Amino acid sequence: MQSPQKEIVGELRKWLLFIFRHSFNGDDKLKLTESILKRLINEVLEEGMKTHTDLPEDVYVRVHYIEKGAWGATIAVALTDSNGEYKPENAPEWGDVRFDSVEPWGDPCDGSAVVTVARAANGWGPFLYDVAIEVATMKSNGLTADRHIVSQDAAGVWDFYLKNRSDVLAHQLDDMKNTLTRKRKDNCTQNSAGEDWQSSPLSKRYTKEPTIINSLGDKLKWEI
Repeated sequence: MQSPQKEIVGELRKWLLFIFRHSFNGDDKLKLTESILKRLINEVLEEGMKTHTDLPEDVYVRVHYIEKGAWGATIAVALTDSNGEYKPENAPEWGDVRFDSVEPWGDPCDGSAVVTVARAANGWGPFLYDVAIEVATMKSNGLTADRHIVSQDAAGVWDFYLKNRSDVLAHQLDDMKNTLTRKRKDNCTQNSAGEDWQSSPLSKRYTKEPTIINSLGDKLKWEI
């Protein structure tokens, strides 16, 4: 079942698209340019997304190793208490995003880290993804989605990055058959991206400057 927030966002987006279509049917009262529509939709979608300024006094962002070895590392970005303990799932603010610093099955993926776990309270998922992309940009060559299975909610986050976030850069990855390039280093399994994988937001790696990390101050527990 969708949350009330998602239902409201969906309905608002339908109305904005309705207005946009009518603006091309000679109705000057509803005249709306594509750029204005995009801005309005972005404002609607971002309404429920949390930022570092929404962090309560007793909630912190912890970045730490889950596992580390010669092969690479699994890194977690999590909402915790002052002692670094994960916030429980019944808390208003909880969640974590984990990723492997290299593709676990040996795909090159252009050096990108790969998401393995993503879960969060409503509104906190995109925030944790943002921080995870920043960490993965610093420690690997950006972040890409799970190469095999991605939830509908997570796919929506990646789609939003591709289409609406100018501060997040998308870099196209190849498949394992060298369909796009002859080089092997950008080869990556594209199962989660589907048949039309080249146009999918899941077929890319993403990088981002550490603007959120630099803004967290003493709210950041950096352990890597």
